[in-house]
Amino acid sequence: MTLELRPNEYVKIEVHFSYKVFVAPTLLMSIGILMFLAVWSGVGEGEHIQLIGHVYSVAGILMILGGLLFIPYIYRRVDNRLKIYAVTNQRVYVRRGIINIKEKDIPLAKINDVQIVQSLVQRIFGAGDAIVQVGNDESSMVIQDIAHPREFRDVIISAIYEAAAEQEARSRQQRLYEQQQQRQYEQQNQYGNYPPSSSGNYGGY
Repeated sequence: MTLELRPNEYVKIEVHFSYKVFVAPTLLMSIGILMFLAVWSGVGEGEHIQLIGHVYSVAGILMILGGLLFIPYIYRRVDNRLKIYAVTNQRVYVRRGIINIKEKDIPLAKINDVQIVQSLVQRIFGAGDAIVQVGNDESSMVIQDIAHPREFRDVIISAIYEAAAEQEARSRQQRLYEQQQQRQYEQQNQYGNYPPSSSGNYGGY
């Protein structure tokens, strides 16, 4: 999934989920693989179990359970592929979701602070949560379990200073332009209001 950029906009950094978020789904998928191998080796073959008045094959149940254990891993992989956590020279953009899409677009000028929170497990995997504080009301947005969280924070802060410096430079250029226009206007008025020359007044004498 790619971010649609605005005019004069470019991506400074884009981060992904840390490997931490794949640990539990990978363990579940491994159990599912073991179930498939067990059925393939003959476990539960010819055996049946009665549940709620129905008879089911043990091997069939193991196959179904094994298949269900693949779902968390597949979901997390698709979620990681479709999500966007990006910092550009204009904004912080967050997009999450597979079915229900959630988007957040934060201009750099509205960001007050960026904090990093890490649990012990997150530190082990090099992960962390980035808390982006927005607006004067100190509201915040939490971006969870991202890889390289400190780099993500540093790029946001750097982008904020760069955007402020560019805005100041544009304002200074605008002020200089307005001052130059004002001087030209005053010079034009000054030259246009000179009194008539003496030769024009006394040329007939």
